Amino acid sequence: MDIKKYDYVIFGAGIYGMYAAKLLASKDIRVALIEIDDKPLQRASYINQARVHNGYHYPRSVSTAEKSANYYRRFNEEFEYAIHRQFKKVYAISLYDSLTNAEQFKRFCDYVRIPAEEVNTSKYFNNGMIEAAYETDEFTYDAQKIRNALFEELSEFNNVDMIFSGQIEKAEIVGTDYQVCLKNGISIQTPNVLNATYASINQLLHFFGYDLFQTKYELCEVILTRVSSNFSNVGITVMDGPFFSLMPFGFSGTHSLTSVSDTPHETSTEQFPKFSCQTFRADCNENVLRNCNSCNYSPLSAWIRMSQLARKYLKSEISVHYDSSLFAVKTILNTAEIDDSRPTVIKISSNKPKFISVFSGKFNTIYDLEEVLL
Repeated sequence: MDIKKYDYVIFGAGIYGMYAAKLLASKDIRVALIEIDDKPLQRASYINQARVHNGYHYPRSVSTAEKSANYYRRFNEEFEYAIHRQFKKVYAISLYDSLTNAEQFKRFCDYVRIPAEEVNTSKYFNNGMIEAAYETDEFTYDAQKIRNALFEELSEFNNVDMIFSGQIEKAEIVGTDYQVCLKNGISIQTPNVLNATYASINQLLHFFGYDLFQTKYELCEVILTRVSSNFSNVGITVMDGPFFSLMPFGFSGTHSLTSVSDTPHETSTEQFPKFSCQTFRADCNENVLRNCNSCNYSPLSAWIRMSQLARKYLKSEISVHYDSSLFAVKTILNTAEIDDSRPTVIKISSNKPKFISVFSGKFNTIYDLEEVLL
């Protein structure tokens, strides 16, 4: 049996996996990047609000806010070609049901040293709905541009092999290495594995026989919308509670619509992602998680409920129309339920051979990888 040898094998070709492959390859390390889909960056790295976080979203977790803010400038500079800057980003505090009031939010922004300039709420919102609104310094990214650029960069390295449709069949320890067999017949040997699979992070840990993260899973919908011209250069997030965001989705010409209550369609508290829709297809199960956007059994859209929430807050002259829906599985650490924190967690399950898992729900904290890979 022909076995390919690599210094590092990375599972998951989302933003973390692709960026890790680039970091390692730049140090002349031979890398295999394995992705179960037929293309990179097709799941949670693409299907989200596309927000380049500057910390505003986390007034109840200063540590998450500070980490986002610290990496904000670096990410915007490195991926400048994919950063959508030409819009006003407004954070608003609801007059009702918010876990953070205006005074607390402004104090928080001052503490983290992120700018927030108060604006007239009547410009965007119905009377009696918003306590205060702030124009902030925050952008969105275009995931397709980042995917294409990273793919081209990785293709130019002679020491990187990208393996798509690469489903793991067997893994075992042979001496100080892992030997991995894929269902497409490829066999690989390596002393180092990076698990960057996000929604499948526990599935891969289980496959290699290591302890799992304590997580829950959400089957989520991001709705792409067409907005009226008077809102095309504006993004809004109403927080901190059961509210919504309406933001430019990269350079697509659409706005993403999400809401705290209706973006998650179903929650799984099992060790592995388990949802009712999996009963309709045998190839998507507790062991293997398929791409929700290539599935015929996605949930019905929550557009009606989400749009009603947006209309409740937004002035009538701002129109929002349905375009399409994207679905992905989101993974959340159980500890995040306490303070809404979204830390990057790096877990080393074994040192020889090495098995590292990286868990993060934030795009612009990829630089945490440098702490363990370089």
